Amino acid sequence: MKKVCSFLKAMFTSWKIVFVLLVHYMVLLAVATFVEKSQGTAMAREMVYNNPLFYLLQLLLVLSFSAIAWQGYFWKQRKYGILLLHISFMVILLGALITNLFGFEGIVHIREGETTSIMRTTDGERQLPFSIRLDDFRLIRYPGSRSPSSFESFLTIRAEQGERSEHIYMNKVIYEQGYRLYQSSYDADEQGTVLTVNNDRTGTSVTYAGYILLLAGMLLTLIDRKSRFRQLAEQLKRTAPLLLLTFLPVFSFAQTVDTELLQKNTIPAEHAELWGRLQVQCPTGRIEPLDTYTDKLLRKIYRSNSFEGLSSEQVIMGFLVNPAYWGNVPCIRQTNKELQQTYSFPAGKYLRFLDVFDEEGKYLIADAVEKAYARPAAERSQVEKDLLKLDEKVNILYSLQQGKMFALFPLPEDPNGQWYSWGDDLSVFSGKDSLLVSKIMPWYLSEVSDAIRTGDWGSAQEVLSMIDVYQQKRSVTPLLTKKQVLWELFYNKARLFFWSAMGYMAVGLLLLVFVVWQLLGFRRWLRFVVLPLVMLVVMLFLLHTFGIGIRWYISGRAPWANAYESMIYVAWATALAGLLFIRRSFMTLALSAFFAGIILFVANLNFMDPEITPLVPVLKSYWLMIHVAVITASYGFFGISFLLGLLTLAFMSMGTPSKAALLQPHIRELRIINEMSLHIGLYLLTAGIFLGAVWANESWGRYWGWDPKETWALITMILYAFVLHARFLSALRSDYAFSVMSVLGLSAVLMTYFGVNYYLSGLHSYGGGDTPPGLAAIAVTYACAAALIVYAGYKQHKNKTK
Repeated sequence: MKKVCSFLKAMFTSWKIVFVLLVHYMVLLAVATFVEKSQGTAMAREMVYNNPLFYLLQLLLVLSFSAIAWQGYFWKQRKYGILLLHISFMVILLGALITNLFGFEGIVHIREGETTSIMRTTDGERQLPFSIRLDDFRLIRYPGSRSPSSFESFLTIRAEQGERSEHIYMNKVIYEQGYRLYQSSYDADEQGTVLTVNNDRTGTSVTYAGYILLLAGMLLTLIDRKSRFRQLAEQLKRTAPLLLLTFLPVFSFAQTVDTELLQKNTIPAEHAELWGRLQVQCPTGRIEPLDTYTDKLLRKIYRSNSFEGLSSEQVIMGFLVNPAYWGNVPCIRQTNKELQQTYSFPAGKYLRFLDVFDEEGKYLIADAVEKAYARPAAERSQVEKDLLKLDEKVNILYSLQQGKMFALFPLPEDPNGQWYSWGDDLSVFSGKDSLLVSKIMPWYLSEVSDAIRTGDWGSAQEVLSMIDVYQQKRSVTPLLTKKQVLWELFYNKARLFFWSAMGYMAVGLLLLVFVVWQLLGFRRWLRFVVLPLVMLVVMLFLLHTFGIGIRWYISGRAPWANAYESMIYVAWATALAGLLFIRRSFMTLALSAFFAGIILFVANLNFMDPEITPLVPVLKSYWLMIHVAVITASYGFFGISFLLGLLTLAFMSMGTPSKAALLQPHIRELRIINEMSLHIGLYLLTAGIFLGAVWANESWGRYWGWDPKETWALITMILYAFVLHARFLSALRSDYAFSVMSVLGLSAVLMTYFGVNYYLSGLHSYGGGDTPPGLAAIAVTYACAAALIVYAGYKQHKNKTK
């Protein structure tokens, strides 16, 4: 019996066994996400998530956590933070077990006027101890848009205690006798509602207790002097502080345009700016300055918000005023060579509007477009996708010529807040409003045409003022204030994120060069160069922060709700991560500045849409700001760890054993900073995951649903926990092994951020979009990293044998 107990103790307290269990756990989770993609959710749950062997694996992990915590004597050593961390995960898993064994959920579908007390579950039907009547269902859309802003149900709950009226909507929960009701979906005819009903009071309470213990444990480990993080901080104080892209020049290529003739057919920048201040309702329902709207149109057509030195307002106004001239200007981006050959398009990247029509005015790609739309989206070839993009661009220009796509005129007293273009069906207007809306834009365009010829812009400006007055008096939707308009125009023109990107990259490169120079041979005068560069990084960070603040102000929400905004925020978090180590390592600061610049540069490459869009209903929650801000910030620290790992491997690859010995103190310092960065990143990621679980529980009734995004976030968390604990294995204790793991670890972050959004499916698909071309660059980067890993390993082995 003693031998069995000793064996069990040795097995469960063995770090090798723990790591084997963790690797199996991560592999199973990853496999399950791809099974779900190919075979469906039910198959993934049957094969992995609800498999008894998967439960057994989790039980073994809990036993290992317990045994290691007991063997480590954390309580006697007063390592309360570490102890709480281990206990919290056991409590969280216990809560999940209770939920799985005793909790249940289902849906209730009710039509208006109907009453029901039945919920449908995966096992059949279950009687509720109360009844629900749907008195009214309302779908609220964004003004002038088909996009839902909110969907709400007005219910009557009847129980033994009596009845009461309730109002339920997304992120608003109703509690009744231990049951929680959530607004989930609705019928297509908007006459019925679908509610999620959940009963899991005990499991949720235990799980939330685990979250609280987790938060307490993380905070304690950051302040406890006996924790690994504080020990690393003390080691860093004893090391000598050290003193960091490639600057990517940007070129613009376009087909030759007669500049003099272009200027003669273009309105002056001064009047274009006045026109850009006018407000318009975009297709998503947002009221925004025309400047913002024309930027979006020109980016869609030309892939840039300027053309031959002209602003977007000047270009779009040109199409309205003189379509005959602008129809012959090559400004429609089309780069598919197969389409070029098939339809005999002119050589080059840009087409004229008239190039897609024959001499008789027939639309050349009409038949092919119809066939492409008839094919399911998943089955369309790349040629068909590019064909549909070209068709969209051509239709934008055609609609402009028809007086559409410019919803400048609000319909008075319209409850939906719809705005109209002068080329739309205006039969809904009446009286003087009808006359003004139908005539004022043709009048304005005529005045602009005359002004281009005469140089007198007084009359055109008066007509603009009349349109502005009409909007102010007739719109039921709140308009932007003059202050908001001016800030948005400044944001559009200043291009703060672009200049931040260029600055980060340039300053980061210079700082890196001088830091490495100091490593090779100290020069006293270098400090007078380095310190100004450090101050420039701080100033760029403030500029970056200022840009985020302006976007927050003009959008009226936290600016990290889509792919573009999250990239901007990840870059900000990356720069912040470097600034946290500014007193200890200028090299880390340089790397963070460079990486932040790369992220911002990629975000501004036009394949990510910078448009400010309304939130989908589920994102209308204060949890969005908390969860997304915390979890996305962790990516910045993981990115810094990736770069520090690469730099360490580069140092290990340098020259002779003597030079390696010279660099060893710097390698050690980088290891310390790298490990501290991983600690912060892991804590942020872990907190973000479980804050997201709370959000999910408050939004649709379950704190964990094995959604692919959730699953890969969990894999990333486990992977970095593995990296930080790998020092307990002699084979993975070296600086080389740690650097390799920190480099490879970022692949899990990239899979969570990009892979799930673009290659898998799930509840988080609202963050996705077209697959960005930048993913190819990631593959190339990792191929280069793999070569560096191999070469550094070879040099390490070679130096040891000498």
